[in-house]
Amino acid sequence: MGEKFFPLDRDQVESILLSCGFTQVRQKGSHAQWEGRPKNKRCIVTVDHLKSRKEKYGPLLLRKMIEQSGLSKKEFYSYLKK
Repeated sequence: MGEKFFPLDRDQVESILLSCGFTQVRQKGSHAQWEGRPKNKRCIVTVDHLKSRKEKYGPLLLRKMIEQSGLSKKEFYSYLKK
């Protein structure tokens, strides 16, 4: 049986990144750069600041952020505080 991965908003993505040890290193316009070293590999994640902090990211944009984090989708969602 497959797992359900629901859309996330900016607060949730940033919370996950903080939990993984990422820190925000810069922001330019509506994009913030987060840097971390999961699995001892330097990763930069670009977080798009949508119109609202509670607006959900679309599946393609969310997938790109997860890929940039160096984590699997399952690992990424495991850091989500419930």
